Amino acid sequence: MTWRGRFVLMVTIGALAVAGLAALSSASGASPNAHAASQCTSSDTSPSNPANPLDTPGFTGTDPLSGANLFVESPWQYGGDAADAIANLVGLGWMSREESGTPMPWSQFEAKVNSMHLSKSVAYKVRMLEKIGEYPQAHQFSVYTAGGSGPAIFTQVQNYLCRMQRTSPGADAEITTYFIKHGSDCTVSNNPNFDAEVDAVKQAVGNFPALIFVEEDAIDTICWRNPAVVSQREQLLKYEIDTLSQLPHALLYVEGGTSDANNPRQVARVLNASDASKIRGFFLNDTHFNWAYKEIQFGNKVAKLTGGLHFVVDTRGDGNGPLKTKNPVKDGNEVLCNPPGRGLGPIPGASNGTSYGMYSPYLDGFVWVTTPGESANSTCPGSNKHYANSGIFDPNIAIAYASRANNRIGPSPRFKSQPW
Repeated sequence: MTWRGRFVLMVTIGALAVAGLAALSSASGASPNAHAASQCTSSDTSPSNPANPLDTPGFTGTDPLSGANLFVESPWQYGGDAADAIANLVGLGWMSREESGTPMPWSQFEAKVNSMHLSKSVAYKVRMLEKIGEYPQAHQFSVYTAGGSGPAIFTQVQNYLCRMQRTSPGADAEITTYFIKHGSDCTVSNNPNFDAEVDAVKQAVGNFPALIFVEEDAIDTICWRNPAVVSQREQLLKYEIDTLSQLPHALLYVEGGTSDANNPRQVARVLNASDASKIRGFFLNDTHFNWAYKEIQFGNKVAKLTGGLHFVVDTRGDGNGPLKTKNPVKDGNEVLCNPPGRGLGPIPGASNGTSYGMYSPYLDGFVWVTTPGESANSTCPGSNKHYANSGIFDPNIAIAYASRANNRIGPSPRFKSQPW
């Protein structure tokens, strides 16, 4: 069980949009379809192409992440977490609350900030946050988002897509879902809104090209000794995969656990039972900080047991690898509650591992399933520091990660240190 699994109190990451809050007040009792006329739709009506699920113009090759135009958020309407933090640092916080006018894309915002005369300390923080802000941020929608009802989820997903459409026309959305409610003490836990939440995501996304990470922590937190929990998790994942795989321009990866917490055969059994064959594959390391090379080795094993599913590895904080615990039997193999000394890992993007010294025919690339700097909990055992609440972006954590950014998949000297 990860710290995020134990303490997650996920509030919306997209729900802070001012327009979204206004829309929610009238949406609580309506069907998601009732909002469609006043919300955003994609003009992409081309047929679905499994070889190019994001409908990327000029796409060649076999890796669907190659050339993807993923949405990089500016601070407009409480957009990207790192962008918001930068805006607040340099006196442009009003941009986050801006509802009207012409949205400023990230590239223009970054240029504006970099032209400002800033103090040495502020300039340093800005540079560190820009390392995160200039890459796509996966927007998470969870059981806690705006109360978790289907209509609320629909509205919040649409708020995000509308912001993307106005800020960066033609960009691809990047979404993470977290609708499975995790039980404690190895018991089954039900979310009565699960089906409605999943359906709402499907209806809201529609024809928009979207990279979707299905159910953060879904397999990593399974209590394997309780068959009922395993069976329920398979059924829920199957419903979500079956539903979201119907989207015409969606590239989907479902959570596939981590190498230092799961057994590849167990993971493969759940993926096979959950209809994962209907999507591109799975993602690894989403709430852990394990070296990417170990996740690649693990992913290869799972891929071979699932008919050749492809995978991606979350590298938001593995540039220095994991912080090992003193008592693995009691506390797990690594510290998961805001571990100190971590750093950004390999830069997000398409990769088969060759340039990193480890080729994999199943690896599609490196991603950030959540934004680097997202806090695991407000307090952590053995630390006297106070962090942001669970699931909330903490600029201090983000700056620390960015200051140690290292574009490597494992420790030196086997893998050359490449600070970035």
